[in-house]
Amino acid sequence: MLALGPALVFASTVALVGGSATPDGRALIMKLRDNSDNANQEYVYNNSGPYAYVGITYSGVTDQCWGGVNTAGFGINDSNAHNFNDPVPGPDDDGIIIRLALRTCATLEEFQAIMDSTNVTGRTRTANYGVVDSTGRGAFFEASAYSYTRYDLDDSTAAPHGFMVRANFAYSGGTYHLGQHRHDRAMALMDSAWAGGFLNHNFMTQVVQRDLVNEYIDPYPLPFQGREGLMPYGLMHSHDAINRDITRSGYVIQMAAPGEDPLLCTLWALVGEPIATAALPLWVKAGSVPVEFDGPNGSLLCQRAIQLTNYLYQRNVAGDALDTWRLVDERGQGWLPFLTALESQGFASGDSALAAWRMAGVPAPAAVAAFQNALAAYAYNQMNAWGPPAVPAVTLVRMPNNQVQVTWPPVTQDVFGRPLVVSGYTVFTSPEPFYDRFHGDSLTTVPSPPVMLPAADPERFYQVRARQ
Repeated sequence: MLALGPALVFASTVALVGGSATPDGRALIMKLRDNSDNANQEYVYNNSGPYAYVGITYSGVTDQCWGGVNTAGFGINDSNAHNFNDPVPGPDDDGIIIRLALRTCATLEEFQAIMDSTNVTGRTRTANYGVVDSTGRGAFFEASAYSYTRYDLDDSTAAPHGFMVRANFAYSGGTYHLGQHRHDRAMALMDSAWAGGFLNHNFMTQVVQRDLVNEYIDPYPLPFQGREGLMPYGLMHSHDAINRDITRSGYVIQMAAPGEDPLLCTLWALVGEPIATAALPLWVKAGSVPVEFDGPNGSLLCQRAIQLTNYLYQRNVAGDALDTWRLVDERGQGWLPFLTALESQGFASGDSALAAWRMAGVPAPAAVAAFQNALAAYAYNQMNAWGPPAVPAVTLVRMPNNQVQVTWPPVTQDVFGRPLVVSGYTVFTSPEPFYDRFHGDSLTTVPSPPVMLPAADPERFYQVRARQ
């Protein structure tokens, strides 16, 4: 891991998919934005240049952007390339270059002109820039300080199946390949989808961007029923997975087909770690982004995703110790099934609207804004409302007549510390401690504590789960 200073890590996983590789012939641009510095991300609308755009940035940052799409149907991503050893000293310039491109570029050639001009001045951040324009052409520009190498989507050598992936190394750079596992895992997943004819924006979000396979553990099917090293049962390290503990945001841009209105380009935006937030559609035609993405005090969706991420990780074990049983529980429920169902509603609504707009034309900005705003508000409200009850500590008291009293403090809060009303409690028992997420046998369900039970011989173990 290349560190800038004692603790800062900047990385990304990106991909370009040509229309020849997707079921509907529309190109895709994917990015996951990883950094250990600043989790507060937001999407912004900017119309300060010849072309307006929607893009990802840090909360409150207006002079840089790290990916997006503009009114000309030009989209861009980037990942840092840590195997070029010659950056020019100075503040990172990739966010400046991307913002310039979104404001001024409509074609690959216009972006290449930016690469040519910055070859002269030198670049402070070596990077892989991925671009697709309204004709459907796409390319990666692997940019060192004073030169670049271009790889085109329609080159059968560079993209045998019509797509390309980059992690944090350039193919044209040195032997230090940071993120090789992420690169190879994304390629394998996308190869499978390409072969099966389902390499679309849904797959890129729900499968690729949320993938948790690390260099040593394949946790699927979730929850992970095993141990990684000395960690507790069901926990795993996520730092080397595609979905990382430092993944802060992401997107999949579904480009317009060649000849379509470029304003049909749809940016499916993630603010927060992919396993903790829903992908929602944004359109430049709206002339704005929903307040949930860019409010007076930052992105509400991002803030909620940070809360959910903190719930999903057991950071007292390790900074990247993901508790997969909080993603999916033993009944196949939990946060991730909830998120997938919620997000799928948004996909269905967005895809339905796009089908209509392709036939009748993109509506006026106010109508597009109202539509995307409604989807964002609904998703945020649903994400914010989700929260399982806290798990109470159980106390056992020996009673006369060979009975045991099982008692616990009433559960009045969810796992986020918010007020909660429960409908009752289920008591579970086991002859052994509740290792490996074992729930034991259900004894009884009661409206409130305590409960009197026959004392078992030999003694047994008990746990209680609140019911909503």
